[in-house]
Amino acid sequence: MRSIILIISLLVVFSSCEKKHFYSITEKKVSETLIISINSDFNPDIRRVQYIKSDSGEYLAIKNKSKPEIILFDLQTKKINYKIPLFTDGPNSIGNYSGFQIYKPDCVLISSIPPKAFSINFQGEVLASTPIFDPENKVNYVGSTNETPFIVKDKELWGAQPFYSNIFNITEKEAINTLSIFKIEANKTDTVSRWIPISRPPNIWSDGKKSANFAWANRHDSIIVAPFTDHRLWVISKKGERLVSYVNVKSESVNSFRVIDGYPAPGDKGIIQDLESDSYENFIYDIYRDVFYRFFLPKIDVNDYNLSPRSIFSRRPMIGVMVLDKDLKILGEFNFLNHEIENRNYFVGKKGLYVSTNNPNRDDFDENILRYDIIRFEGLNYED
Repeated sequence: MRSIILIISLLVVFSSCEKKHFYSITEKKVSETLIISINSDFNPDIRRVQYIKSDSGEYLAIKNKSKPEIILFDLQTKKINYKIPLFTDGPNSIGNYSGFQIYKPDCVLISSIPPKAFSINFQGEVLASTPIFDPENKVNYVGSTNETPFIVKDKELWGAQPFYSNIFNITEKEAINTLSIFKIEANKTDTVSRWIPISRPPNIWSDGKKSANFAWANRHDSIIVAPFTDHRLWVISKKGERLVSYVNVKSESVNSFRVIDGYPAPGDKGIIQDLESDSYENFIYDIYRDVFYRFFLPKIDVNDYNLSPRSIFSRRPMIGVMVLDKDLKILGEFNFLNHEIENRNYFVGKKGLYVSTNNPNRDDFDENILRYDIIRFEGLNYED
């Protein structure tokens, strides 16, 4: 009997050990805090925040929601370096702005609605524009945001349109066959957008219909697509214009995605359903450390917070981040709690991972500043 008990005990110990994850990165720390004072006429549009490193210094570009302009802040002086005007009428009109990507000096790519890609200079003058049509999936949206910024390689522009025209009626087969990634090649007389024949993975809705949204990041020849409601990452070759592989990258805290079982519920019910489900979020490549960051949003109980569901939904109280190596293996997983940071508002710089701590749901929120903690992870290489 004693030997049987011993064997059972050992089996329990071994099985519990198998469930544990041992990561090589076990610590994150705040290296320093960046604070930039802003004027009362600047209202940051955090849907798109771009870090720029050039020979002249480091800059942060953010769209102003109060005025049609993109502001470039000098991260050394903490002052405005330049204002790029965005015209909404006249010969240089960009229409209904939906995102941007600064990809070289004096050149900005703008996404617009109805779907169109513009190239403008720093004076706001339109240099070129290309309509983006998808005859199969009539969604009237394309954006270059923190989730899916335009990716530029040489004279090619890659963009994403993750959504379906009618997610409530679409079948799984139709969803799998819907194309989500387009490409524009510059300097051609017949410049048009072209949809890349890459489909979603099979059995995406085997346990129920879920959101189509995703984020992506660019590394060398690869584009890595990170769905919000699927653990699998898609590895895509730009040169081959093909899917290379799917890689399962699951967070310990992401276990139950929201299932869409009908039309949107009235009032706050649909928002609460979202909050009570797990999901992934932004996906960022760190060119300085050659790692990726996959953010995620653990489910919460709205009754634990003295805030409206809409307020909680717009500024999530719990946010996590996974650190992945260049081969998409998990190095570490970390959580930010109690509205510590602001979701969607993060970027990578030479010094580390910048996360916004000026969350409107925090007691120390200040509308007159931009505030980012610079996060560093034990085991990664930093120059200073």
